[in-house]
Amino acid sequence: MTVCATGFIVGIMLTPKVLVIAAFALFVVLAVLRAVFLRRRRNTGVYYAKKSLFTPAERSFLAVLEAVLSSDVRVFGKVRLEDIIGVKSGLERDERQAARNRITSKHVDFLLVRAGDLAPLAGIELDDSSHEREDRRQRDEFVDAAFASADLPLLHVTVKKSYDPAELEAAIDKLLA
Repeated sequence: MTVCATGFIVGIMLTPKVLVIAAFALFVVLAVLRAVFLRRRRNTGVYYAKKSLFTPAERSFLAVLEAVLSSDVRVFGKVRLEDIIGVKSGLERDERQAARNRITSKHVDFLLVRAGDLAPLAGIELDDSSHEREDRRQRDEFVDAAFASADLPLLHVTVKKSYDPAELEAAIDKLLA
């Protein structure tokens, strides 16, 4: 390296050591740029975090539900049917896949499970005005039939501004009896 009278570097000796350091520095810079580029490419901007897992009506119901459940029962929300219900063996491959496809994208609003081993005990569907639509009625009929086939009870509760804890507790006790 040569330094002129003003203190500036006017030339660099290209020794093997300098070349290795320069190559390493270039590699690091390129790796960082690649990571930034890939991160931006992956984050397409089409997703966002929802403000809550539950609607206000579901949160209101959940608060009452949790208050009336015994300590040996827990509740989970928005559980996929495929996580609760399996497809019986003995079906043709196409039949089996079709049955799985019908339950994969559906969920139950609330699932009651045994606290000790988290075994499913019953499902609860909170029915708002959307359940009056024909497509929702068909979906509800399918979910009802799937739960019945799996020998799991399913309770439909109509959305209300408030819930009577004693009434809900009696319905849960009857459901789990």
